[in-house]
Amino acid sequence: MPLRHPNSPLPKRDELQTIFEQRRPAYEDALSGLYRTVRSLLEANGYTPTIKYRLKRFNHYFGKLKKIHKGEKGCANGLITDLLGLRIICPFLEDLDIIEDLLATQFEIVEAERKGGQNSFREFGYDSVHMLIKFQELPLDEQIPHTANVCEIQLRTILQDAWAEVEHELVYKSDIALPNESIKRKLASLNATLTLSDLIFQEIRDYQKELRHRGHKRRKSIEQTLLGHDLISLTSPAELVRPAPREFEPTPYSLADGLEKIMHKALNAHYHNDFSSAIELYSQLIEMEMEARVRAMVFNHRGMAYFSVGDFTRASRDFTLSIQYDGDCFRSLINRGLVSRMLQQFDLSIDDYGRALQLDPYNHEGYFGRAQTFYEIQLFSKALVDCEKTLELQPDFPPAQQLIQLIHRGVFPLEQKPSSTSGVG
Repeated sequence: MPLRHPNSPLPKRDELQTIFEQRRPAYEDALSGLYRTVRSLLEANGYTPTIKYRLKRFNHYFGKLKKIHKGEKGCANGLITDLLGLRIICPFLEDLDIIEDLLATQFEIVEAERKGGQNSFREFGYDSVHMLIKFQELPLDEQIPHTANVCEIQLRTILQDAWAEVEHELVYKSDIALPNESIKRKLASLNATLTLSDLIFQEIRDYQKELRHRGHKRRKSIEQTLLGHDLISLTSPAELVRPAPREFEPTPYSLADGLEKIMHKALNAHYHNDFSSAIELYSQLIEMEMEARVRAMVFNHRGMAYFSVGDFTRASRDFTLSIQYDGDCFRSLINRGLVSRMLQQFDLSIDDYGRALQLDPYNHEGYFGRAQTFYEIQLFSKALVDCEKTLELQPDFPPAQQLIQLIHRGVFPLEQKPSSTSGVG
C-alpha cells in the first residue's frame, strides 16, 4: 500500500492508529523471532555483539508518512522501510564486514549502504552500515499500511554507536540549529577522535592476533621438537644401559634467550648426554610462563634426564607433575611405569602402563613396558601376551622378540609355557 505522492491524500491519523495498534503484536512477534535467528547465527560463528531491536512507535511512523507525503524523504515507491529496526553493536571495525557477510548468507539483502562514507574530512557525521533485509511475509490483513516488507539492520562499532546516540540528541532531534562554526568544528573533532580511536583499537587487535599467531607457531614448533624425544627406551629387558657421555660444551644461556632458544639448548645437552646441563636448563624453563601442555612436556624431559643419571625418585616426581599438568600425556605414564619398575613398585608400574594404553591403545612401547614388568614378577604368560601385542603393532621390534625367546628357552622353569604361545619365537 504505497503512499503515492502527490495524488494520494494522507490517510486519516485515527484510522491508521487503530490499524497500527491491532497489527502491532504480529510485528513484535516476528521481530523477536528475527532477533533470535540473528543472535543464533552470530553466536554459532563465535560472535556475541550487543543486539538491539525496535518497532517504530506510531507517532514516528505517522510522522514519517507525512514527510513522505510532502516529498521530504522516503523511498521512491512511497513505502516506509525502517518500521522494523535491528542494531548490531560490535567492538571492532573488522567485525562489521564479517557480520555483514554472515547476514548475507542467511538473508536476502535488498539494499546495503555505508553511512558517512560520502562525508569529506571537514564534515561530521556517524559511520554505520545500513542494510535492508527481506522480512518474512505477513498476511495482507496483518500488514501495517504503507510499509515495505523489510527490516533495517544497522551495524556499528561501540564508538560509532556512542557518537550516533549523542549526535541524534544534539543535532537530529534538536529544534535549534548549531549556533556557529566553532561548535561545528568541535563536533567534527570529536567525531574524528572517535573514528581514530576505532582505527587504533583495530590496529591493537590486529597486533594481538599477529602475536597470537606467532605464539601458536612457536608452541607448535616446541611441541614437535619435544615429541621427537619423549620416551625412555631400554635396549635390554634385564638392565639399564646408559651411553657414555660425549664431549659437549654447553652454550651459555640467559633469561633473555627466550623459551624456544633455551628449549633447544636443553634438548641439545640432553642429546649429548650432558644431563646435568639439561636438568639445569629444564629447571630454568619450568620457571618461565608457558601453557600447561608444554610445561607437562618439560617435566617429562627433566624426568628422563634424572632417570638417565639414576635419580629415580626425582624422575618419578617429575613424571607425576607432568601427568598433573596434562592428564592425557600417555608418554609420561609410560616413563613413570618404567621408573616404578626400577624402584620395584610393580603394582604402580602395571597401573601406569594400563592407564597409558587406555589413552593410546596402539602404542607398542606401553605393551612392551608392561611385558617387562610382568617378566620381572614372573607372570610370564601375561608377559608373552603383551609381547605378542607389541609385535602386532611393531613387527620389527627386537627387544620383544628377545623377551619371548628368554621365556620359551626355559630361563624360568617354574612357569609352564602357555599353549597359546606355541610356535612363537
